[in-house]
Amino acid sequence: MKQERKASKFILWIALFCCLLILSKFILFKKSPGYYKQYFAHGYHAYSVKQGWKHANTKPFSSIRLFAKSKYVTSEYSYKNIGGNIVGFIPLGLLLPFLIPVCRNFFALTGMVLLISLSFELVQLLAGLGSFDVDDLILNTTGGIAGYILYKLIGRT
Repeated sequence: MKQERKASKFILWIALFCCLLILSKFILFKKSPGYYKQYFAHGYHAYSVKQGWKHANTKPFSSIRLFAKSKYVTSEYSYKNIGGNIVGFIPLGLLLPFLIPVCRNFFALTGMVLLISLSFELVQLLAGLGSFDVDDLILNTTGGIAGYILYKLIGRT
């Protein structure tokens, strides 16, 4: 029984690691490896965080509103952006409580998912790999909360 529990935990840790790798791919490394090789060899030196802040969205719900109502953004792109930010973080909300006992508390889990999301946003800002967007924090955290709800539902069955 103890061996099965250890094996289950190990598999869950592997699943969490894979989840974080997949999120890294979709959030930080959207383009081809060749692009990043070129970017870090030549373009990164010209980038500044100050420049990144000029393109950052720090106004809550502004990009969500833009995606929901804009005539310039296709509905498919809107669904992919909003839905992807939510769906991508559902596994974290589901896996973290199984692996980290303190994350079985709603507020601790919410804080942990927010911290992970903030880490991705800060890497984007610091490395110039995308733009910082507070709405991504909101949507990602919502996804983590949805995963936590699934965790709670699974625990009741």
